[in-house]
Amino acid sequence: MDKAPSMNTNAPAQPPRRLPPLNNLRAFEAAARLQSVTRAATELSVTQSAVSHQIKALEEWLGVPLVRRDGRQLGLTAQGVAYLPGLSSAFDLIAQATTRIERLSRRNGALSVNAMPTLSAQWIIPQLAGFCAERPHTDVRLATTVSVLDFEPAAFDVSVRCLSAEELAMLTARPTWRGVEFGAFLADSLTPVCSPAHLAKGAPLGEPSDLSRHTILVSRSAPMVWQQWLQNAGTAPIRPAGEIMFDHAHLCVQAAVQGIGVALANPYLVAESISSGLLVTPFPEEQLYDKEFYWIVPPHAANDEDARAFCAWLQQCGADAMTGKAASRAPETQKAPEEAN
Repeated sequence: MDKAPSMNTNAPAQPPRRLPPLNNLRAFEAAARLQSVTRAATELSVTQSAVSHQIKALEEWLGVPLVRRDGRQLGLTAQGVAYLPGLSSAFDLIAQATTRIERLSRRNGALSVNAMPTLSAQWIIPQLAGFCAERPHTDVRLATTVSVLDFEPAAFDVSVRCLSAEELAMLTARPTWRGVEFGAFLADSLTPVCSPAHLAKGAPLGEPSDLSRHTILVSRSAPMVWQQWLQNAGTAPIRPAGEIMFDHAHLCVQAAVQGIGVALANPYLVAESISSGLLVTPFPEEQLYDKEFYWIVPPHAANDEDARAFCAWLQQCGADAMTGKAASRAPETQKAPEEAN
């Protein structure tokens, strides 16, 4: 028979945690964070009266005032201001731990990957057969999302995002990013693309200002990127001959292949369409570059062989795309700090 685990009876007794009722803490944290009893009630799916009573009960338990009530305005006392950050961090960590356990119980041997629609459609899916051939026993579950910053790493085994240095710094400062590993694997570089047929039948594209005589294709997820590209190219804002908007950048590229207009695309993502002659780059030297694609691995998947293999595969595909050479190397890993600043 298996023996029951032995207990260390000599270990010093730990005093019980002195914790107020959880519902009282949740009510105060939500109201203080949202600066509204009404919004806190909506978030917690309770009445406004319930939130107010729970905050009052917490104040009585602590013996100090936490909020100032002035009509409908909610303000915090000095004690409330000091209490809020620790509570928010604690609830963030509880949420992260809960998500991690839910992920582990749902995985059932599959690797969950979350990425943006355009990168998934133009780059990951066309090459995914290579990863599947390397690891035939790994089932990949690829989920796409349009949310760049509003996500929790622990919700997936691997997340992929296109981020600027400022965005990455903001994310790694969050409590739920403690211990998260990440690495850049592909540059995000944008340049105009169109079909040869569109270029042949339309006005010439000798310089960026000639785009004013063309239809430009715009992604709803990045409506200002054309303006940024023109500014980076040293060209004044233009009024194009036409403008068609799509939900995602990869749909703009598909429309460009059909000769509908000129889109902005990452040449690494559409390299096959360029090499096959479906697309041309009228200004290959003019590229907007300020972000990179990152793989992101939460602590629960840090030692997972499938997650590590997928990140290494992304790293190699990125190196191949940017250098044109096979590059077998491990991911260059960075790690978010264990403690929030």
